[in-house]
Amino acid sequence: MFIFVSMKMTLILSLPATVCTIMAFLLILNLLSKWNKPQFKLLVFMLVSMLLYTAHFFFFKGLTYAIPFSDTIYCFCNPAVYPLFYIYVEELTVRHPNRLRHFFYLLPALVCFVAVGGLYLMMSQSETTHFIERYLYHDEYTPLQGLEWWQGIAHLVVKIVFALEIPPVLYYGWKRISEYNHIVENNYSDIEDKAVSSLRPLLILLAGASIVSFICNAVGRYHFSEIDWLVIIPAAVFSLLFLLIGHVGLNQQFSACDMEWDLYSPEDYGSEYTNELSSKLVRLLNEEQFYLKPNLKINDLARRLNTNRNYIYNAINVEMGISFSELINRKRIDYAVRMIDEYPTKHLNEVAVESGFSSISTFYRNFKLYRRCSPSDFQLEVIRKQKL
Repeated sequence: MFIFVSMKMTLILSLPATVCTIMAFLLILNLLSKWNKPQFKLLVFMLVSMLLYTAHFFFFKGLTYAIPFSDTIYCFCNPAVYPLFYIYVEELTVRHPNRLRHFFYLLPALVCFVAVGGLYLMMSQSETTHFIERYLYHDEYTPLQGLEWWQGIAHLVVKIVFALEIPPVLYYGWKRISEYNHIVENNYSDIEDKAVSSLRPLLILLAGASIVSFICNAVGRYHFSEIDWLVIIPAAVFSLLFLLIGHVGLNQQFSACDMEWDLYSPEDYGSEYTNELSSKLVRLLNEEQFYLKPNLKINDLARRLNTNRNYIYNAINVEMGISFSELINRKRIDYAVRMIDEYPTKHLNEVAVESGFSSISTFYRNFKLYRRCSPSDFQLEVIRKQKL
Protein backbone atom coordinates (compact mmCIF):
# COMPACT_ATOMS: atom_id res chain seq x y z
CA MET A 1 0.00 0.00 0.00
CA PHE A 2 1.68 3.19 -1.15
CA ILE A 3 0.21 6.55 -0.17
CA PHE A 4 0.88 9.37 -2.61
CA VAL A 5 2.44 12.28 -0.73
CA SER A 6 3.47 15.50 -2.47
CA MET A 7 7.04 16.78 -2.34
CA LYS A 8 5.92 19.58 0.01
CA MET A 9 4.35 17.08 2.43
CA THR A 10 7.40 14.82 2.17
CA LEU A 11 9.59 17.72 3.32
CA ILE A 12 7.18 18.55 6.17
CA LEU A 13 7.02 14.91 7.28
CA SER A 14 10.82 14.68 7.33
CA LEU A 15 11.29 18.00 9.19
CA PRO A 16 11.27 16.70 12.83
CA ALA A 17 13.70 13.87 11.99
CA THR A 18 15.92 16.33 10.09
CA VAL A 19 16.01 18.77 13.03
CA CYS A 20 16.87 15.91 15.43
CA THR A 21 19.63 14.72 13.08
CA ILE A 22 21.19 18.20 12.87
CA MET A 23 21.00 18.66 16.67
CA ALA A 24 22.51 15.21 17.20
CA PHE A 25 25.38 16.08 14.85
CA LEU A 26 26.07 19.36 16.70
CA LEU A 27 25.99 17.54 20.06
CA ILE A 28 28.47 14.96 18.76
CA LEU A 29 30.83 17.76 17.70
CA ASN A 30 30.51 19.31 21.17
CA LEU A 31 31.17 15.98 22.88
CA LEU A 32 34.23 15.32 20.74
CA SER A 33 35.75 18.61 21.88
CA LYS A 34 34.71 18.23 25.53
CA TRP A 35 32.92 15.38 27.28
CA ASN A 36 29.69 16.41 28.95
CA LYS A 37 27.46 13.74 30.52
CA PRO A 38 24.17 15.68 30.32
CA GLN A 39 24.83 16.49 26.65
CA PHE A 40 25.46 12.80 25.99
CA LYS A 41 22.03 12.01 27.49
CA LEU A 42 20.53 14.74 25.32
CA LEU A 43 22.25 13.16 22.30
CA VAL A 44 20.54 9.83 23.09
CA PHE A 45 17.21 11.68 23.36
CA MET A 46 17.77 13.32 19.96
CA LEU A 47 18.78 10.04 18.30
CA VAL A 48 15.73 8.20 19.64
CA SER A 49 13.50 11.12 18.58
CA MET A 50 15.07 10.96 15.12
CA LEU A 51 14.24 7.24 14.90
CA LEU A 52 10.69 7.94 16.11
CA TYR A 53 10.02 10.51 13.39
CA THR A 54 11.76 8.41 10.76
CA ALA A 55 9.26 5.67 11.64
CA HIS A 56 6.48 8.28 11.33
CA PHE A 57 7.83 9.16 7.88
CA PHE A 58 7.73 5.51 6.76
CA PHE A 59 4.16 5.21 8.03
CA PHE A 60 2.80 8.33 6.35
CA LYS A 61 4.59 7.50 3.09
CA GLY A 62 2.79 4.12 3.14
CA LEU A 63 6.00 2.09 2.83
CA THR A 64 4.30 -1.08 4.08
CA TYR A 65 7.23 -3.37 3.26
CA ALA A 66 9.23 -1.57 5.97
CA ILE A 67 6.38 -1.21 8.50
CA PRO A 68 7.13 -4.35 10.60
CA PHE A 69 10.62 -2.98 11.30
CA SER A 70 9.74 0.72 11.52
CA ASP A 71 6.63 0.06 13.63
CA THR A 72 8.68 -1.99 16.10
CA ILE A 73 11.14 0.91 16.36
CA TYR A 74 8.21 3.31 16.77
CA CYS A 75 6.73 1.21 19.60
CA PHE A 76 10.01 1.53 21.49
CA CYS A 77 10.76 5.19 20.73
CA ASN A 78 7.23 6.51 21.39
CA PRO A 79 7.17 5.49 25.10
CA ALA A 80 10.92 6.17 25.47
CA VAL A 81 11.24 9.84 24.43
CA TYR A 82 9.64 11.42 27.50
CA PRO A 83 11.59 9.28 30.02
CA LEU A 84 14.78 10.07 28.05
CA PHE A 85 14.07 13.79 28.31
CA TYR A 86 13.57 13.40 32.06
CA ILE A 87 16.83 11.44 32.30
CA TYR A 88 18.56 14.40 30.60
CA VAL A 89 16.98 16.84 33.09
CA GLU A 90 18.03 14.61 36.00
CA GLU A 91 21.58 14.29 34.67
CA LEU A 92 21.74 18.07 34.44
CA THR A 93 20.30 18.87 37.86
CA VAL A 94 21.35 15.98 40.15
CA ARG A 95 24.96 15.37 41.15
CA HIS A 96 24.66 11.60 41.54
CA PRO A 97 21.63 10.43 39.55
CA ASN A 98 20.60 6.83 40.10
CA ARG A 99 21.48 5.31 36.74
CA LEU A 100 19.98 1.94 37.66
CA ARG A 101 16.71 3.82 38.07
CA HIS A 102 17.20 5.22 34.55
CA PHE A 103 16.99 1.65 33.25
CA PHE A 104 13.64 1.19 34.98
CA TYR A 105 12.39 4.44 33.42
CA LEU A 106 13.01 2.84 30.00
CA LEU A 107 11.84 -0.65 30.93
CA PRO A 108 8.23 -0.16 29.72
CA ALA A 109 9.54 0.98 26.31
CA LEU A 110 11.85 -2.05 26.13
CA VAL A 111 8.96 -4.39 27.00
CA CYS A 112 6.83 -2.80 24.27
CA PHE A 113 9.71 -3.17 21.80
CA VAL A 114 10.19 -6.88 22.59
CA ALA A 115 6.43 -7.61 22.55
CA VAL A 116 5.70 -5.84 19.25
CA GLY A 117 8.89 -7.08 17.55
CA GLY A 118 8.37 -10.64 18.80
CA LEU A 119 4.78 -10.72 17.55
CA TYR A 120 5.81 -9.43 14.12
CA LEU A 121 8.41 -12.23 13.92
CA MET A 122 5.80 -14.86 14.80
CA MET A 123 3.13 -13.52 12.43
CA SER A 124 2.90 -14.88 8.90
CA GLN A 125 3.22 -12.60 5.89
CA SER A 126 -0.54 -12.60 5.33
CA GLU A 127 -1.25 -11.85 9.02
CA THR A 128 1.25 -9.00 8.99
CA THR A 129 -0.23 -7.52 5.80
CA HIS A 130 -3.78 -7.82 7.16
CA PHE A 131 -2.80 -6.24 10.50
CA ILE A 132 -1.07 -3.31 8.81
CA GLU A 133 -3.95 -2.80 6.40
CA ARG A 134 -6.82 -3.10 8.87
CA TYR A 135 -5.39 -1.86 12.20
CA LEU A 136 -2.55 0.55 11.47
CA TYR A 137 -4.07 2.19 8.40
CA HIS A 138 -7.79 1.94 9.18
CA ASP A 139 -7.85 1.61 12.96
CA GLU A 140 -10.17 -1.41 12.77
CA TYR A 141 -9.79 -3.80 15.67
CA THR A 142 -12.72 -6.19 15.24
CA PRO A 143 -11.45 -8.14 12.17
CA LEU A 144 -8.25 -9.14 14.01
CA GLN A 145 -7.74 -12.71 15.19
CA GLY A 146 -4.98 -14.81 16.72
CA LEU A 147 -1.57 -13.14 16.68
CA GLU A 148 -3.07 -10.08 14.96
CA TRP A 149 -5.37 -9.60 17.95
CA TRP A 150 -2.43 -9.80 20.35
CA GLN A 151 -0.48 -7.35 18.20
CA GLY A 152 -3.42 -4.95 18.48
CA ILE A 153 -3.37 -5.38 22.27
CA ALA A 154 0.40 -4.68 22.30
CA HIS A 155 -0.15 -1.45 20.34
CA LEU A 156 -2.90 -0.44 22.75
CA VAL A 157 -0.49 -1.00 25.66
CA VAL A 158 2.07 1.26 23.92
CA LYS A 159 -0.53 4.05 23.80
CA ILE A 160 -1.45 3.57 27.48
CA VAL A 161 2.19 3.52 28.61
CA PHE A 162 2.85 6.72 26.66
CA ALA A 163 -0.16 8.48 28.24
CA LEU A 164 0.79 7.38 31.78
CA GLU A 165 4.38 8.62 31.42
CA ILE A 166 3.60 12.23 30.54
CA PRO A 167 2.31 13.62 33.93
CA PRO A 168 5.20 12.29 36.10
CA VAL A 169 7.82 13.42 33.57
CA LEU A 170 6.41 16.96 33.55
CA TYR A 171 5.89 17.11 37.34
CA TYR A 172 9.26 15.67 38.41
CA GLY A 173 11.08 17.47 35.61
CA TRP A 174 9.74 20.81 36.90
CA LYS A 175 10.59 19.78 40.47
CA ARG A 176 14.19 18.86 39.60
CA ILE A 177 14.74 22.12 37.72
CA SER A 178 13.28 24.20 40.59
CA GLU A 179 15.43 22.45 43.21
CA TYR A 180 18.57 22.84 41.12
CA ASN A 181 17.94 26.54 40.43
CA HIS A 182 17.27 27.12 44.13
CA ILE A 183 20.69 25.66 44.99
CA VAL A 184 22.41 27.72 42.27
CA GLU A 185 20.74 30.96 43.42
CA ASN A 186 21.86 30.35 47.00
CA ASN A 187 25.48 29.52 46.20
CA TYR A 188 26.49 31.75 43.29
CA SER A 189 26.14 35.46 42.61
CA ASP A 190 26.49 35.07 38.83
CA ILE A 191 23.88 32.49 37.83
CA GLU A 192 23.32 33.35 34.17
CA ASP A 193 25.47 30.51 32.81
CA LYS A 194 24.57 28.10 35.64
CA ALA A 195 20.80 28.15 36.18
CA VAL A 196 18.59 26.12 33.85
CA SER A 197 15.63 28.51 33.81
CA SER A 198 15.28 28.07 30.02
CA LEU A 199 14.16 24.48 30.58
CA ARG A 200 11.03 25.63 32.43
CA PRO A 201 9.34 27.20 29.39
CA LEU A 202 10.51 24.17 27.40
CA LEU A 203 8.67 21.91 29.85
CA ILE A 204 5.55 24.01 29.31
CA LEU A 205 6.01 23.62 25.55
CA LEU A 206 6.59 19.90 26.13
CA ALA A 207 3.29 19.76 28.03
CA GLY A 208 1.54 21.34 25.04
CA ALA A 209 3.34 19.00 22.65
CA SER A 210 2.36 16.04 24.82
CA ILE A 211 -1.31 16.94 24.30
CA VAL A 212 -0.71 16.85 20.54
CA SER A 213 1.08 13.49 20.94
CA PHE A 214 -1.71 12.11 23.09
CA ILE A 215 -4.35 13.10 20.51
CA CYS A 216 -2.28 11.52 17.72
CA ASN A 217 -2.03 8.30 19.72
CA ALA A 218 -5.68 8.25 20.80
CA VAL A 219 -7.19 9.12 17.41
CA GLY A 220 -4.79 7.05 15.36
CA ARG A 221 -2.03 8.26 13.05
CA TYR A 222 -3.82 7.28 9.88
CA HIS A 223 -6.54 9.92 10.36
CA PHE A 224 -3.83 12.62 10.28
CA SER A 225 -2.70 11.56 6.82
CA GLU A 226 -6.12 12.42 5.38
CA ILE A 227 -5.89 16.19 6.08
CA ASP A 228 -2.67 18.09 5.34
CA TRP A 229 -2.85 20.61 8.20
CA LEU A 230 -3.29 17.82 10.76
CA VAL A 231 0.16 16.59 9.72
CA ILE A 232 1.71 20.05 9.39
CA ILE A 233 0.82 21.24 12.91
CA PRO A 234 2.44 18.35 14.88
CA ALA A 235 5.46 18.37 12.54
CA ALA A 236 5.97 22.12 13.04
CA VAL A 237 5.39 21.96 16.82
CA PHE A 238 7.83 19.12 17.42
CA SER A 239 10.44 20.53 15.02
CA LEU A 240 10.40 23.81 16.93
CA LEU A 241 10.49 21.98 20.27
CA PHE A 242 13.50 19.86 19.26
CA LEU A 243 15.25 22.96 17.93
CA LEU A 244 14.75 24.82 21.23
CA ILE A 245 15.75 21.84 23.37
CA GLY A 246 18.88 21.37 21.27
CA HIS A 247 19.74 25.07 21.48
CA VAL A 248 19.38 25.10 25.29
CA GLY A 249 21.33 21.85 25.64
CA LEU A 250 24.21 23.01 23.45
CA ASN A 251 24.57 26.24 25.43
CA GLN A 252 24.17 24.73 28.90
CA GLN A 253 27.72 23.80 29.89
CA PHE A 254 27.28 24.01 33.67
CA SER A 255 25.51 21.20 35.54
CA ALA A 256 25.11 19.80 39.04
CA CYS A 257 28.39 17.89 38.63
CA ASP A 258 30.28 21.20 38.36
CA MET A 259 29.08 22.50 41.72
CA GLU A 260 31.11 22.47 44.91
CA TRP A 261 29.02 19.93 46.71
CA ASP A 262 29.45 20.44 50.39
CA LEU A 263 26.33 22.49 49.75
CA TYR A 264 23.97 23.69 52.40
CA SER A 265 21.51 21.43 54.12
CA PRO A 266 19.17 23.87 55.89
CA GLU A 267 18.99 23.23 59.63
CA ASP A 268 18.21 25.21 62.75
CA TYR A 269 21.47 26.72 64.01
CA GLY A 270 20.11 28.93 66.74
CA SER A 271 18.77 32.42 66.35
CA GLU A 272 21.42 34.13 68.50
CA TYR A 273 24.36 33.02 66.36
CA THR A 274 22.40 33.62 63.15
CA ASN A 275 21.57 37.20 64.20
CA GLU A 276 25.23 37.86 65.05
CA LEU A 277 26.33 36.41 61.70
CA SER A 278 23.76 38.53 59.87
CA SER A 279 25.25 41.67 61.46
CA LYS A 280 28.78 40.63 60.44
CA LEU A 281 27.57 39.88 56.94
CA VAL A 282 25.89 43.29 56.57
CA ARG A 283 29.09 45.02 57.76
CA LEU A 284 31.22 42.99 55.35
CA LEU A 285 29.01 43.92 52.43
CA ASN A 286 28.39 47.57 53.33
CA GLU A 287 31.78 48.59 54.70
CA GLU A 288 34.17 46.39 52.73
CA GLN A 289 31.96 46.17 49.61
CA PHE A 290 32.73 42.47 49.35
CA TYR A 291 29.99 42.09 46.73
CA LEU A 292 32.25 43.80 44.16
CA LYS A 293 34.34 40.64 43.91
CA PRO A 294 33.56 39.03 40.49
CA ASN A 295 32.06 35.53 40.43
CA LEU A 296 31.44 35.70 44.15
CA LYS A 297 30.29 32.43 45.74
CA ILE A 298 28.73 31.73 49.11
CA ASN A 299 31.94 29.84 49.96
CA ASP A 300 33.90 33.11 49.65
CA LEU A 301 31.70 34.73 52.29
CA ALA A 302 31.96 31.67 54.53
CA ARG A 303 35.76 31.72 54.37
CA ARG A 304 35.92 35.48 54.93
CA LEU A 305 33.68 35.23 58.01
CA ASN A 306 35.38 32.05 59.20
CA THR A 307 32.20 29.99 59.23
CA ASN A 308 30.52 27.46 56.95
CA ARG A 309 28.07 28.00 54.13
CA ASN A 310 25.17 26.46 56.06
CA TYR A 311 25.28 29.32 58.56
CA ILE A 312 25.60 31.86 55.74
CA TYR A 313 22.64 30.27 53.99
CA ASN A 314 20.51 30.62 57.13
CA ALA A 315 21.58 34.22 57.67
CA ILE A 316 20.67 35.22 54.10
CA ASN A 317 17.84 32.94 53.05
CA VAL A 318 16.05 32.47 56.35
CA GLU A 319 16.77 35.72 58.21
CA MET A 320 16.78 38.14 55.25
CA GLY A 321 14.26 36.18 53.19
CA ILE A 322 16.16 36.41 49.89
CA SER A 323 18.60 34.25 47.94
CA PHE A 324 22.35 34.75 47.93
CA SER A 325 22.38 35.81 44.25
CA GLU A 326 19.60 38.36 44.84
CA LEU A 327 21.40 39.87 47.86
CA ILE A 328 24.71 40.29 46.00
CA ASN A 329 23.21 41.52 42.74
CA ARG A 330 20.94 44.04 44.48
CA LYS A 331 24.06 45.45 46.21
CA ARG A 332 25.91 45.56 42.90
CA ILE A 333 23.05 47.38 41.16
CA ASP A 334 22.80 49.91 44.02
CA TYR A 335 26.55 50.51 43.62
CA ALA A 336 26.16 50.89 39.84
CA VAL A 337 23.34 53.40 40.33
CA ARG A 338 25.50 55.51 42.64
CA MET A 339 28.36 55.35 40.14
CA ILE A 340 26.14 56.48 37.24
CA ASP A 341 24.73 59.30 39.41
CA GLU A 342 28.28 60.47 40.17
CA TYR A 343 29.82 59.80 36.74
CA PRO A 344 26.93 59.92 34.24
CA THR A 345 29.19 59.81 31.17
CA LYS A 346 31.11 56.74 32.32
CA HIS A 347 30.97 53.87 29.83
CA LEU A 348 28.47 51.22 30.95
CA ASN A 349 30.96 48.40 30.32
CA GLU A 350 33.22 49.98 32.92
CA VAL A 351 30.29 50.42 35.30
CA ALA A 352 29.42 46.71 34.92
CA VAL A 353 32.98 45.53 35.59
CA GLU A 354 33.55 47.88 38.54
CA SER A 355 30.22 46.81 40.03
CA GLY A 356 31.36 43.17 40.11
CA PHE A 357 29.46 41.77 37.13
CA SER A 358 31.19 39.19 34.97
CA SER A 359 29.49 40.33 31.75
CA ILE A 360 27.57 43.26 30.34
CA SER A 361 24.56 41.02 29.62
CA THR A 362 24.38 39.95 33.27
CA PHE A 363 24.60 43.60 34.30
CA TYR A 364 21.77 44.61 31.96
CA ARG A 365 19.56 41.70 33.04
CA ASN A 366 19.95 42.46 36.75
CA PHE A 367 19.59 46.21 36.28
CA LYS A 368 16.27 45.72 34.47
CA LEU A 369 15.17 43.23 37.11
CA TYR A 370 15.79 45.48 40.12
CA ARG A 371 15.41 48.99 38.64
CA ARG A 372 12.66 48.28 36.06
CA CYS A 373 14.62 50.06 33.31
CA SER A 374 17.78 49.50 31.33
CA PRO A 375 21.08 51.04 32.56
CA SER A 376 21.36 53.07 29.35
CA ASP A 377 17.88 54.58 29.90
CA PHE A 378 18.78 55.35 33.51
CA GLN A 379 22.05 56.96 32.43
CA LEU A 380 20.27 59.16 29.86
CA GLU A 381 17.75 60.24 32.51
CA VAL A 382 20.58 61.21 34.90
CA ILE A 383 22.30 63.25 32.15
CA ARG A 384 18.99 64.93 31.25
CA LYS A 385 18.36 65.93 34.88
CA GLN A 386 21.88 67.36 35.26
CA LYS A 387 21.35 69.58 32.22
CA LEU A 388 18.20 71.14 33.65
